Amino acid sequence: MYTALYRKWRPKKFEDVCGQEQITIILKNQLETGQLSHAYLFCGTRGTGKTSTAKLLSKAVNCFNLQDGNPCDECESCISINQGNSMDVFEIDAASNRRIEDVRDLREAVKFAPALGKYKVYIIDEVHMLTNEAFNALLKTLEEPPAYVKFILATTEPHKLPGTILSRCQRFDFKRLTHDNIVDRLKYICKEENITADEDALKLIARNSDGAMRDAISIMDQCAVFGNMQIKYDHVLEVLGIANDDYLFKIADAVREENCSEAIRLLQEISQEGKDINQFARDLLNHYRNLLMAKLVDQAEDVIDLSADTIKRLKEQGKDYGRDNIIRYIDILSQCSHEMKWSPHPKTILEVSIIKMCKVDKDNSPAGLLARIEKLEETISNGNIKINYSLNKNEEKETEKVEEKKEEKKKKRKIETKEKNDNIKLPTSEIVEKWNGFMQEIKNRKKMKLRTYLAFCKPAIVDGEKVLLCFTRQDSVFKEEVEKTDTKKEIEDIATEYFSAPIKIKAVYEDEIAIAEDDVEEETEEDDVVKKAIELFGEDLVEVVDEE
Repeated sequence: MYTALYRKWRPKKFEDVCGQEQITIILKNQLETGQLSHAYLFCGTRGTGKTSTAKLLSKAVNCFNLQDGNPCDECESCISINQGNSMDVFEIDAASNRRIEDVRDLREAVKFAPALGKYKVYIIDEVHMLTNEAFNALLKTLEEPPAYVKFILATTEPHKLPGTILSRCQRFDFKRLTHDNIVDRLKYICKEENITADEDALKLIARNSDGAMRDAISIMDQCAVFGNMQIKYDHVLEVLGIANDDYLFKIADAVREENCSEAIRLLQEISQEGKDINQFARDLLNHYRNLLMAKLVDQAEDVIDLSADTIKRLKEQGKDYGRDNIIRYIDILSQCSHEMKWSPHPKTILEVSIIKMCKVDKDNSPAGLLARIEKLEETISNGNIKINYSLNKNEEKETEKVEEKKEEKKKKRKIETKEKNDNIKLPTSEIVEKWNGFMQEIKNRKKMKLRTYLAFCKPAIVDGEKVLLCFTRQDSVFKEEVEKTDTKKEIEDIATEYFSAPIKIKAVYEDEIAIAEDDVEEETEEDDVVKKAIELFGEDLVEVVDEE
């Protein structure tokens, strides 16, 4: 009768337990010295070796011919345990035996001595499923069991166990297995079973096993049957319903080019081939993660478990991406994967997410705005951008209304000269003309980030030495950048040098322009204005007049 590979290749000695050396060494030393605990707690995710280690330990404590801390598998006790008919080892599934009555039966059973071996061993799997009453009933027995009784508790959720149980057990945490651990074990099994397997295929199996050895061996078993004892990369793709890597690269290219129709067409093609859409969303998320690593990490091979050719291809594709854009895609796909789990229409959710990724100009989230900045910087660095700073007719009318309201609201002091009456404020047309030149000066200095920030504002008012930079609410992220101390100082220094006069800037929203005007006037004290006028025209030419 055929036996599934994951059952056939359960570890028969502690060295066969992959990736848990920190645990197996301690257990072997305890067996050799006789310093065994009365209760053990094995914690860890599924497929990491908890139950296998528990069975090994139960055999080892009852083995009549222990060899270097490992059971011999030849004595009467080992044979009976392997065959599943031992009267001294009991496996209890706490998920189906969780009531207080079940624990009471266990308490009665521990009173009887072992039939053949030295110890009676109780392996309680998924122990966190016991009820509170059952835990309380187990507590006394667990605290002071008979000398011939050993408890081994196994769980994937140790946080659900009462503290009174945890404190009475010797706890071991099983680590999630690495891809290398899994691949090495699969190679060994393939060699023993005369299975021919490509290394890329085994790596793909390891990536899709989620760190669980049992899952990896089960997948390999299916692939071996599918390929008639040969396991190739394409076989694994077919068995798992995974789309080929070419689809990942093609969709990533379509997203970068903002080609929605091509990206959706490729997704439809994947769906028609019968591939798992949820799995593809996870694969696409992992693809962008690999792109980010290939772009930022010098030794990408250390953090990307793919072939050298695929990593080279990732590096080439990553050259066309900005870091913030990739992070934005990862955020969108992470949210997409979460929503797809609970949705009856997962494909629709993935389609909408891909459209969001393509339409960066419609995304007003912080990540989307950063991606737009990155895209604009790239455009600026590759060519010239013409920016129209002139006010449209509606804006001019609104500005005139603000000026009229301001004149009606505030009583001002007017500075006049006796022989000449020049307006200190520059005309709007002259401001625009000079501002365009100032933007060109920033470009000449290769200050592309500054030029990007200022491209989203318009110089609305000049009062004395202060320039108001008006941003829309939609472009708040650029306003915040301009308001940063270092950025503001750098702009002011360049402006001061270009205009040959001390320049101060203030970033405001367009709908706050009236308030901003008042702020400018309040910040400049009247006496300072008079003093400045005297410095410009001389004391004999200045007369201060109060005006209603």
